[in-house]
Amino acid sequence: MQNRLTNQSNNTLQNVIASKLARSVFAGFEAMFSQFLNITLGAQSRFEQRKYHSVQSAMRERLQVYEREVKNVSEAVRVIAYAELTCPQTWQLAKNIYGDMVENHENKPIAHTFFNSTFGAIWDDKKIRTVHLFVLKAKYRSEPRSYESLVSRVSLQKGFNSAVKTLITNQVFRVPFNHLERDVATLHSTLMQGAQQQCKQVYELINLNDGYIEYANSLFFRNKACYLIGRCIAKNGDNMPFAIAILNTDNGLKIDAVMMGADQLSLLFGFARAYFMVDTDQPARYVDYLSVLMPHKQRFELFNAIGFIKHAKTEFYRYKVDTTKNSPVNLKYTTAPGTPGMVMLVFTIAGSDYVYKVIKDKFSAPKTATKAQVKEKYNFVKQADRVGRLVDTHEFRYLAFDLSRFSDELLEQMRSQIGTSMIISGKALILKHVYVERKMTPLNLYVNHCDNKALEQVMIDYGKAIKELAGANIFPGDMLMKNFGVTRWGRIVFYDFDEICPLTECNFREVPQTQNSLEELSTSSYFDIDENDIFPSQFKVFFSANDSAFKYFNSHHNNLFSAGFWQSCQQQIHQGYLPDVYPYKQSWRF
Repeated sequence: MQNRLTNQSNNTLQNVIASKLARSVFAGFEAMFSQFLNITLGAQSRFEQRKYHSVQSAMRERLQVYEREVKNVSEAVRVIAYAELTCPQTWQLAKNIYGDMVENHENKPIAHTFFNSTFGAIWDDKKIRTVHLFVLKAKYRSEPRSYESLVSRVSLQKGFNSAVKTLITNQVFRVPFNHLERDVATLHSTLMQGAQQQCKQVYELINLNDGYIEYANSLFFRNKACYLIGRCIAKNGDNMPFAIAILNTDNGLKIDAVMMGADQLSLLFGFARAYFMVDTDQPARYVDYLSVLMPHKQRFELFNAIGFIKHAKTEFYRYKVDTTKNSPVNLKYTTAPGTPGMVMLVFTIAGSDYVYKVIKDKFSAPKTATKAQVKEKYNFVKQADRVGRLVDTHEFRYLAFDLSRFSDELLEQMRSQIGTSMIISGKALILKHVYVERKMTPLNLYVNHCDNKALEQVMIDYGKAIKELAGANIFPGDMLMKNFGVTRWGRIVFYDFDEICPLTECNFREVPQTQNSLEELSTSSYFDIDENDIFPSQFKVFFSANDSAFKYFNSHHNNLFSAGFWQSCQQQIHQGYLPDVYPYKQSWRF
């Protein structure tokens, strides 16, 4: 009798504690979302006032919100749970209670991820069972929902030109358009041409004044621009997505370009861009809508694009598990193509668009950084404006893989190079810390298999990438071609971050002249060199293996070999200048 009463008492206590844990995590989620939204709500005002430094500050601040609130909730939970903090049964009960609390919540999937993050922060490196997480079960995966409340439509009955003008004038800004009629006329003709080339049904119905223009009620803000997202739709369902770029100039607003079709929109939502700010308290529905406009984009890519990077990781993990299950059992992870890194072991699997990067236990000479310093570099990139030239990364802890999918050769390398970062548990290989990046063709491999025209184009963009990074106060450090990748659009993106740093921390110098030829031949330096000294004239060594590549690069970007170029970039940064960087081709600009 006494034992039964004690068990009832314990069960009651466990219920009480579990309920408090669930309520605390839910309160933290609501606080996180409110802070995230409040920062986002200021995007239009910053755009209208042209406060572009504030745009960057707000972006960095918003990136801190999630982790900060997870930490706050974790500290509260430690107090609330006390002796039950590491009781699996209590957490299982708390998860069930929390699941009921958010079952009908508009942002249930993101709320699930927040619980996962809090649980992970509490349990840290202890064995975490997926039974305690909202991850893989079908009931945790949200089905596409209606996005009708997020969009508006303009009928073509009064003509396409009238509809286009209505589309633009329906947008509410504090700042007027400088040449509204001219911009609308150019937009009208460009959309007509795009429809004619990309979607015949839409083009025919535009001419018949049939169908409508649909657009998202919320504008998408990023850097110096705002984007109006939507599509032209024919009554039979054929449609042409578009994104209209609007800039705020000295003379007022202007339409700068329009991207048409899913492929062009994918450039705007690319993996090397900063995150959008979208005024919505229904982000998951916006992802549902964007998935209709860009069906080839994965959900995790779209959540990432609008700033919900933690939930994007949840979606990515589901994607990874699903694609593994659906691929041939004999398909194995292998080392990624390209020159093996001195700091990272990089592997991938055939057919995947992603690579996995793990920091090595020991770095090859001459690398002298520590693991902690490398992690700091990757965090620096996460906070930076990537200007379309730095690949985005997802950082995972304790990411599980199917052990049978690893080749013997790769397992041997992993044991010798990243042994302290991996755990083999049953049929799983678990990486304690890993970065996931988009797979690209390494530039040093690309230049060996392209014709002269492609080689010149890629060398032009290679130099542009370095210059655009410099304008954003980013110095790549090791600028060897093996550290840059080529996207499917032929665009150059930097992906090796262990030597990256703010440009303003560098001291660019010319190599001092000497009258003594023996000093020049000496293996030791004949002048003093500080740790942050950089000699651009020596960058030519990056091309030592490819004379043709150097010829093209030098003809377009030889100023990169001069200390003066870099010093002038530093001066502009100190003066507060932010260069214009467009996420679309110059030829698309009005």
